[in-house]
Amino acid sequence: MKNTFLDKLLNRIDRVGQGDLQAYLQRLNNEKGFFETIFNTLQEGIVVVDSQGRIRYLNHAVTTLLGIDPRKALGTPMAQHLKELDWPKILAEGRVVSRDLEVFYPQQRYLNFYLVPLEDQDTSVMGFALIFHDLTARRAQAREAIESEKLNAVTLLAAGVAHELGNPLNSLNIHLQLLDRDLRREDGKVPKEELLESIRIARSEVGRLDTIINQFLGAVRPAHAARSMVSLNATVHESLSFLQPEIKDRDVIVQEELEEGLPLIPANPDQLKQAFYNLIKNAIQALSHGGILRVTTSRSDTHLQVSFEDNGTGISVEDMAHITEPYYTSKKSGSGLGLFIVQRILHEHGGHLELLSEPGRGTTARILLPLAERRVRLLGPGDATTKTSTSKSKGKA
Repeated sequence: MKNTFLDKLLNRIDRVGQGDLQAYLQRLNNEKGFFETIFNTLQEGIVVVDSQGRIRYLNHAVTTLLGIDPRKALGTPMAQHLKELDWPKILAEGRVVSRDLEVFYPQQRYLNFYLVPLEDQDTSVMGFALIFHDLTARRAQAREAIESEKLNAVTLLAAGVAHELGNPLNSLNIHLQLLDRDLRREDGKVPKEELLESIRIARSEVGRLDTIINQFLGAVRPAHAARSMVSLNATVHESLSFLQPEIKDRDVIVQEELEEGLPLIPANPDQLKQAFYNLIKNAIQALSHGGILRVTTSRSDTHLQVSFEDNGTGISVEDMAHITEPYYTSKKSGSGLGLFIVQRILHEHGGHLELLSEPGRGTTARILLPLAERRVRLLGPGDATTKTSTSKSKGKA
């Protein structure tokens, strides 16, 4: 920063006497201690790394949240402590990154990992500030709120079911009375057609009752979605085709760059499409007419990756810090559940979501899905997703 005490001292260093220099250095040391005291009182974990990802500073909260020993951590790569994160890619992006992760050491916690580039006077990235916020209590509250809403929904559904059951039950009662009356006729002559019609109606109403009950049970006790071996490229292409009318209406240019020869993965295609729909719609809504949506797929040794990159308005720093929270939205008509649903679906598939954004330049939503059934413990909104990545036992995943 310009015009700081240190700048002034450096500008006149050749004119400073030994005694004055000692006093100045003492003052600098006092200021450093003052700011360190402030940072160490914060509950958020703060880590400063250089452009290569090596730790240059960390406060006391980092030890509590991540179990990193400050006496041994300085100068070590941050990748050594959080191995599940793709640090080369994150640092190369040079943009604001927000991720959710679950750590198991020194105790199980849900954290939000927030990275901000630090620029010098020439706007060159000289390092990064990492902020870790403990979401454990907030996620527990979110779970309670969700369970409460589920209970309210079930209560309303039960009331509706009770109302719906009344109609077929009344109809059954009437036709059973008719059957009873006809069978008790003194002459014993009951037209066969009338009996068969009453029986047919009664059976139809029993079928209605069965359908209503099954629908109710399906709502309160949803079955686990069946999986099959799915082509990621085909699922992405079908998702884009389904939303083609909306894409065309907003005059959005879609660039598909789908890597050939990707292996099939075990997944539920309908759930993946739902996740893709939400991300594509978010991108489209952030674009002006004639904007560009770039969709790419690729693979690594452990994951398949699909990215939705737009050149739209981007996400503000303030929104980025809360964007994965349920019911948080910056849209006037938004529900705040789109990314919540995406994270839940990815959690069920052992995958995770990465969000990278720069206001005014666009947003990239990147999904990673494991190639095999081997899974790490990833965050999902139902646990309380972007992890969307995990760390355990002092950074060993």
